[in-house]
Amino acid sequence: MLEELYQEIILDHYRRPRNKGQAVPSDISAHDSNPLCGDEIDVTAHLLDHKIADLKFDGKGCAICTASASIMTQKLIGKTIPEATQFIDSFLKMM
Repeated sequence: MLEELYQEIILDHYRRPRNKGQAVPSDISAHDSNPLCGDEIDVTAHLLDHKIADLKFDGKGCAICTASASIMTQKLIGKTIPEATQFIDSFLKMM
């Protein structure tokens, strides 16, 4: 049952990604790619009062890449850069 829920969430974010596009204006941007599978992603963020006010991604990728980027944007909007960094570090340790 947990596996089905996981698959539903991934497919939902892949089919209807949240925060796809570019943050305008953007104060921070990053680009990364995985030449092994062809995923390529750009991330832009707009900061306001030291918090992530807008965070968007664009590019092409598999279902996991797209869903991960979509979920990441939802989790990090409203956080400060140190809070976002801590969240990402905790996620990477869990993985």
